[in-house]
Amino acid sequence: MDLDWTQIVAIVAAGVVGGAVNTLVGGGTLIVLPLLVFLGIDPLVANGTNRICVAFQAGVAGWTMNRGLRRQEQPPATALTVGWTPILLVGLAAIPGAWGAIEIESIDKGAFRELMGWVLLVAVGAFLLPRPKTTQDSESGTRPGIFFYAGCLLCGFYGGFIGAGVGAFIVLLLTTSLRLTVVDAVRWKVWCVMAMSAASGTWYLASGVIDARVAIPLIPAYGVGAYLGGRIALRGGDRLLRPIVALLSAGLALSIIFGVV
Repeated sequence: MDLDWTQIVAIVAAGVVGGAVNTLVGGGTLIVLPLLVFLGIDPLVANGTNRICVAFQAGVAGWTMNRGLRRQEQPPATALTVGWTPILLVGLAAIPGAWGAIEIESIDKGAFRELMGWVLLVAVGAFLLPRPKTTQDSESGTRPGIFFYAGCLLCGFYGGFIGAGVGAFIVLLLTTSLRLTVVDAVRWKVWCVMAMSAASGTWYLASGVIDARVAIPLIPAYGVGAYLGGRIALRGGDRLLRPIVALLSAGLALSIIFGVV
């Protein structure tokens, strides 16, 4: 099936919005993935293609935020607190997650589609959870513990399996376990998402579960959204987008569950 120009425009528009939302708080996949399914893309192929594109989006977001902090003379101050181990863990855990998604799909496509809808709905619930208050001093973060690393593994597996809303889970993990400020949590979150998306996306690519027709317009759209989201995140502009995305995402998830799309 070839995509017409209206479908490409819809993918680009969703990619820009989804890239910004992914950068801010996570959950952009809740916009893009159901749209791809609605356009007739197989759910597993849509998921695999999206993983590749999200890896690029997260890299652009990380570059944008780090560059912005340097311009504000606020160099990253939590590297010692967070370290690079969580990024490695989520990346490694994403590989069995991607393998599990492919194996489930080979057994029953209908079951995967319904499962995807329910996971999207659960992710919306996590997306709506209030963020815990943190101090403005990034140095007030605490050292990672065993529960934090276990949470990284769970997020990585889920990110490889579907990934919708995983950014919200990671931000919540970082702000509660390490008590980082939201800006620091978002900045570290995008690098974690890049690692897990690159790892799982490579697995999907090796398995032939991608669609280049979708990836070509979605990658640059995600990049634009990531740049905008990174700029907005540094100014604390996520509060306006969260309720809008939550309502839209819940509607799309329910549509998938009940077979509307």
